[in-house]
Amino acid sequence: MGEFVAAVVGFPGLLFTAALVVCCGFWMSVALGRVGAGAFDADVELDAWGLGGVPVAGAVSWVIAVAWFMTVTGSMLADLVAPGGMTHAVLEVVLLIGSPVVGRRVARRLMGSPAGLPRDPARSGMVSAPRPAVARDPSMAAGP
Repeated sequence: MGEFVAAVVGFPGLLFTAALVVCCGFWMSVALGRVGAGAFDADVELDAWGLGGVPVAGAVSWVIAVAWFMTVTGSMLADLVAPGGMTHAVLEVVLLIGSPVVGRRVARRLMGSPAGLPRDPARSGMVSAPRPAVARDPSMAAGP
């Protein structure tokens, strides 16, 4: 248990632990009805991360959760492989950089980001046929 706590409050786990605490606080306030789940959707665009078109709170929550899990698990494994020295420091820096990258990929996969979908229907193998327009309201029908 001591190794787990050391990984959670040590470098680089502490950075993602703090972010995870904030994330959990946000979702608790959503559950209590104090904040809407889409509170950040108007303020932040995730197009640069390849997550455009998905709810910001959900995507960021997945990135943080996956990055935290990878960092804590990786730190514990790094302690087993290289208990100290330069190799251990390099492994922790790799965890710090690589965990959010993997978290973004997982978020794209789980959130079904439109950025991850093929844009050209001809290349994707989907065939789209033109569909006729149907007027259901008589006032919308063409003609006098």
